[in-house]
Amino acid sequence: MLNLRLRSWGLPATVRRSAVAAQVPERQSGIQVVDHRFVRAAHAHGLRVHVWTVNEAERMHRLLDLGVDGIMTDHIGTLRTVMEDRGIWV
Repeated sequence: MLNLRLRSWGLPATVRRSAVAAQVPERQSGIQVVDHRFVRAAHAHGLRVHVWTVNEAERMHRLLDLGVDGIMTDHIGTLRTVMEDRGIWV
């Protein structure tokens, strides 16, 4: 999703019209991928943001605060607790 990252920085870049989600790591090679600009740019293009692989509750809370739409984790119990704490576990 380099193109979407470039868009979030205000640079021209293409995003595939067929895409429905940006499924990305929070960081890649020392570069922060997911931040408020990235989430805002993705949502402006009708894309959901799914972040992988997040196993710590603090990171889950921070990402949910940014407005991500999904979190992939190896620790579903931790994610469930975070979502229950936020009143969003269904």
